[in-house]
Amino acid sequence: MHKTPKLFIDPQTKYPIYDLNLSFTDYIAQCKALITRYRLDLNTANAEQIIAANSPFELRPTQPAKYGALLIHGLFDSPFLMRDIGLKLQAQGILARAILLPGHGTIPGSLLHVDYRQWLQTVRYGITTLAKEVDTLFLVGFSTGASLALYHTLQDSAKIAGVILLSPALKICSILAGITNWHKALSWAWPRAAWLHQDKDEMLDYAKYRSVPFNAVYQVYRLIQAINKAEPAKFPLLFALSQDDNTVCSRSSLHYFQHQTHPKNQLLLYSNDATTYIDPRITLRHATYPKLHINHFSHLALPISPQNSHYGEKGDYRFASHVTEDNATIYGEFSQSQINLNEWLFKLKLTQHHYQRLSFNPDFDFLMRNIMQFMQGVAVKK
Repeated sequence: MHKTPKLFIDPQTKYPIYDLNLSFTDYIAQCKALITRYRLDLNTANAEQIIAANSPFELRPTQPAKYGALLIHGLFDSPFLMRDIGLKLQAQGILARAILLPGHGTIPGSLLHVDYRQWLQTVRYGITTLAKEVDTLFLVGFSTGASLALYHTLQDSAKIAGVILLSPALKICSILAGITNWHKALSWAWPRAAWLHQDKDEMLDYAKYRSVPFNAVYQVYRLIQAINKAEPAKFPLLFALSQDDNTVCSRSSLHYFQHQTHPKNQLLLYSNDATTYIDPRITLRHATYPKLHINHFSHLALPISPQNSHYGEKGDYRFASHVTEDNATIYGEFSQSQINLNEWLFKLKLTQHHYQRLSFNPDFDFLMRNIMQFMQGVAVKK
């Protein structure tokens, strides 16, 4: 049995997402109160840091902002994963706000009964409140957050100038995605059946869940099905993908992009493949950095700066990519099974390197320049 079973029980947390007149300041305060109430790792010296990482945030520029960006994190993540992007946007005079998706920021059990429509309602709240303060509004989503941004705008694009999709979840790589609802038949009698994975080191990462309930994956699958049934996008899109992503299918995202016809659409593809694309909207970017022992980009890496305090080159996370020229670790998109197998081979002296998942984007500044150029290219006065 897990040493902290409370992590895997649904506390039935009620997130403040339905009052569209709630100020964003009050929304942040209410979310912080929820996080403080339900998290189990706040008895440490960095309790304030943990609360801040999981809370929604606002980054307001020094001058009144005409442009705004709503930042939407991914599944199992926290608003912290969008902070590096938010800081860059703020420095460019853009009002950046990040929301907290229901089920996140507290304990993994909060995802046991969440519905993707609650996530969409949170996006709706964020858009409604931000649109009151800016003339031009963009959505910036990562993974599931990107899919939420896309689906909302497919349904209602009136207030949205453009959508930036980082590693969007348009197809989940796992073959289990479509059958993850089966657990409901068993979990009422055997609660463990509701979980694909319960991590013994769940609280090792204060900015991201490590445990995986089936329901959370199933809700992403439902969201993807809804996107596939929608009409093509009639608004500008900027995609950024890692071709080696083994969490979401980059090929499906590339396929979706190629069937969208807006003239201002762009796609940035991190790849070591020699394939060339005749589509001038697609920009290829190398994903290998030999001196840093980086072989390819992971799913997690794209929105994270090398200077990130948790996941960056000097981050405090145990598995942050502390890249140096003389270490014995290769970084990239590696599954846990690949890492475990390689560690076994290393102990047998059959390989000279450890494997570790890349935790930041060494090309972050280039990505942000592309995001800013995209925003400037599609922004229009209302």
